[in-house]
Amino acid sequence: MRKILLFSIVIILFGCSKDDGGNSSVCSNSLEVTDKINGGSILQTWKLVHGRNTASEDIIRTIDLVQKTNASWVSLSPGIGISDKSEQFPPVRYEFPVSAEIEKMKVIIPKIINSGITNIMLKPLTSFGDIGVNNSGFWGDFYVDTEEKWKEVESAYTDLFYEFANLSNEFPEVKLLSVGNELKEFTTRRPEFFKVLILKIKADFPDLQLTYAANWNEYQSVSFWDDLDFIGVNPYFPLINKETPTVDEVKQALVPIKNDLTELSCSNQKPILFTEYGYRSIDFGAWEAWNLGDVTTSNHNFETQNNAYIAFYDVFWGEDWVAGGFFWEWKVLFNGEVNNPNENGWTINDKPVEEIIRDQYKG
Repeated sequence: MRKILLFSIVIILFGCSKDDGGNSSVCSNSLEVTDKINGGSILQTWKLVHGRNTASEDIIRTIDLVQKTNASWVSLSPGIGISDKSEQFPPVRYEFPVSAEIEKMKVIIPKIINSGITNIMLKPLTSFGDIGVNNSGFWGDFYVDTEEKWKEVESAYTDLFYEFANLSNEFPEVKLLSVGNELKEFTTRRPEFFKVLILKIKADFPDLQLTYAANWNEYQSVSFWDDLDFIGVNPYFPLINKETPTVDEVKQALVPIKNDLTELSCSNQKPILFTEYGYRSIDFGAWEAWNLGDVTTSNHNFETQNNAYIAFYDVFWGEDWVAGGFFWEWKVLFNGEVNNPNENGWTINDKPVEEIIRDQYKG
């Protein structure tokens, strides 16, 4: 059996204390993460499959992630949509393109490994089109209204994530799998399904570590943290409704969140992993970033992004119960593309925040 050392965990006892006055909580945490997961996220995985350039040129672009940020982990987050096959297979049939997605990953993963990154998390981003009751366009709102439909969704979902887990047999560098991302309605309505899925993957792939990536407004309602190796959180909290908040202002806004996550880690005896984290380089980028419009080159604000990252690291990275995380996101470039850093999205390429991340990950 191959041995995987994700990071060292030292068993000690320390109190889970609050930052707002020194009042200790009732639990004590026995986990101390000594080696952080210093990771970056790649959403544009398709570029590593469909590019016209040679594999070696794609690899050069991927190496930039290591050289420019000191990241030692990468999260691969392909977007994968479900299809309604009910007309072909009545009455109800849903499918994810499992075979096609696995073949893509078999092209992508070797390129990532050849770039110098040997620690990989797979975090598929599943979307459900118009098969759900609430067609808001956000996967966190997805649910269906009959047991028959739920069973079909769950069958398709199991097929997809089981095969993603199976990639760890071919590629031992795949050390971590997220069994979902920001699926608040799904996880709340069907928690037993997730528990069964997790137990199945753990039984068949015992060396593969598991997490679930809960959105900032979801993590408190997830009921299966005990079954996972990490409590995964995407911390896109609205913090400061201000154009350019200072580092101290962002830190103060993060204190109650830190207290909540401390308690969550204590009560479940699991480390917190920030499965995605980041801030837009835009005015009000530490507030409701998803409501700030499409990414453009106007209204970019590097100071807001910088201050938010610095505050986030200051508040969380030194905590024993924080396993680390994956910044969002690293842009993949090839085919003669030239990066424009003067945009107001989440990407960090060639922006001042890149140096902040590099310095943080140096240690």
